[in-house]
Amino acid sequence: MTPLAEVIPENNIIILAPHYADTVLTFGGYLDALFKSGRLAKKFIRVVHIFSRSNYQARDHEGNRNTSLPRVQFATGVRLLEDLECLDALIGHGHYNYELKAERDCAVRLQASKPGEKLEFPQGNQTTFDEDEQRIFTQLKKYAREWLAHSNTAVLVPLGVKEHVDHVLLRDAVFAARHILLGKAKATLYLGEDQPYTGLASDEDWRVAKAFMAQHRLEPLNYEIDAKRKARLVEKHYPSQYEEIYREGVLLRAEQLAKEMKESVPLERMYRIL
Repeated sequence: MTPLAEVIPENNIIILAPHYADTVLTFGGYLDALFKSGRLAKKFIRVVHIFSRSNYQARDHEGNRNTSLPRVQFATGVRLLEDLECLDALIGHGHYNYELKAERDCAVRLQASKPGEKLEFPQGNQTTFDEDEQRIFTQLKKYAREWLAHSNTAVLVPLGVKEHVDHVLLRDAVFAARHILLGKAKATLYLGEDQPYTGLASDEDWRVAKAFMAQHRLEPLNYEIDAKRKARLVEKHYPSQYEEIYREGVLLRAEQLAKEMKESVPLERMYRIL
């Protein structure tokens, strides 16, 4: 177990979220614990959303095939306001900086979902990137050089369990930029367990994830959270995106980690690159 004050000692936190809701799903337990402990006031939080043009609405399969501008305007507007309301409840209005990079998400890019999954999402990695994804990857590497350039700063990215292509695009772009900087990156890099994916991951999913962790020498950080509140925030604030499987994945992973660490309280886990 890592004491909360030692999880992220840096004062500046840049959260890189692939989509709306990913901030609370991946790092919500930590942010909630910071707020409740009175430590959040000492942090400067900057939230950066990458794939913020979406046409997706939960339980609307026909509409989700519509990639027209009016559909994207409608879905994106709803999702944006849902996200702001949730972050206001989680962090507090006026206590975070909010930024959009406005890339088209996988649904708008017409990427097919992985068959046989409880959640609909396209799986992918650098071996499967198409021309559009290569362009996004190159652009994200440029952004990442600025994100990594600041001292006393923690840059938070998704771990990419189950390899949702948008999550992998972001994660690998940040790692590539860090490599290009050749030790000149001043920020510390942290990876969060992207949920609900981690709670639903198979043994094969974890085999791929653990190979990535070993390759990059990631140090696990475990800390107590209010998992039920985290799940409630997602359910309450994201009605256009929420499926019951979100709650299932969040609570299941918190229980898995508690069992693994032989603790009686729900946990969340981040990884710090050594």
